[in-house]
Amino acid sequence: MPQKSITKEIKVITDQHILKGQKENGFPVRKWKISLMGINANGEEESLPYVDHVEYILHQSFEQPLRKVTKFPFQLQEKGWGEFDMKIMLHFVDNADSPAMLDHDLNFQLNHYEVEHTLSFRSDIKPSFLKLLNRPVETISDRDSQMSSNDSGIDGKAHKRRKDAILKEKSKRVKADGSSDDDSQGDSSAESGDEWDNEINVHVLAEKFQRLQASDLIEVIKMVKANQTSEMYVREDGEAGEYQIDLRTLGDDLLNQLWQFCNKRLEG
Repeated sequence: MPQKSITKEIKVITDQHILKGQKENGFPVRKWKISLMGINANGEEESLPYVDHVEYILHQSFEQPLRKVTKFPFQLQEKGWGEFDMKIMLHFVDNADSPAMLDHDLNFQLNHYEVEHTLSFRSDIKPSFLKLLNRPVETISDRDSQMSSNDSGIDGKAHKRRKDAILKEKSKRVKADGSSDDDSQGDSSAESGDEWDNEINVHVLAEKFQRLQASDLIEVIKMVKANQTSEMYVREDGEAGEYQIDLRTLGDDLLNQLWQFCNKRLEG
C-alpha cells in the first residue's frame, strides 16, 4: 500500500498602506511587504526550517521581476500603485523535493491579510529531509506572555479583581473579496528599499508589553479601545480574563502611540 504524502501548512502574509502625498498615474503609491510563516498542528505560527530560499516572481513592469530571499520569514518589501498576481517559489533544503509554486494575489483591499497554503512532499523523500520536516521548531507564539492586571479602572467597579491581559500577535485569516479601486496590472516605478526599517517592530513592541506594570497595561487597553476601528483585530473575553490584539492590524498611528507610551513607562 502506498504511503500517504507528507503535508505542511504555511501562510503568505501581506501588509500594505498608502504613502502619504505620493501618487502615480492618478493612483496612491503604497508600501507593501510579504512574508511567509509556517503553521503547526495547533494553528500556531512557526518557522520554516525546511525552506532554503524563496523566489518572488513579480509583474514584468518591475525593474527586477525575480527576487530571491534567503532568510526566514522570507520577507519581500516593495512599493507601487498597482495590484497584480505574483508567483512565489519555495526551494527546499538540499533540493530534497521539487520547488513548490504558490499563486499570490497582491491586492489593496485590506492593510493586512493572510492566505494559507498546504505543501505536499513525497512519501519517499530522503531521510535527512524527513527528519527536518518532523523536527519540533519554536513557535512564534512563544514570544507571547501572560500578564495579570487590575481592571477596576476599566469597569468602574469599587471592588478590585485580577485578570490576565494577553497582548499577542495573533494570527488572523482574512478572506479578501470584492474589487479594489486600483485595477492596475503592475507598477512601472516600484523600487525595493528599507522603508519598513523605520517603522514600529511589532515583535519588539510585544516584548515591551511584557515588561509593563499591570496599571500600564490598563492604559494600553484604554488606548486601543479609544482608537479601535473595524480593520483591527481586538477581542476581549471577560470570562477568561483575556484581551487579545493582533498588533499588525493596529495601524501606524496607534502603534506609534503605544511605542512612545511603552518607552516613557519603561524609561521612567
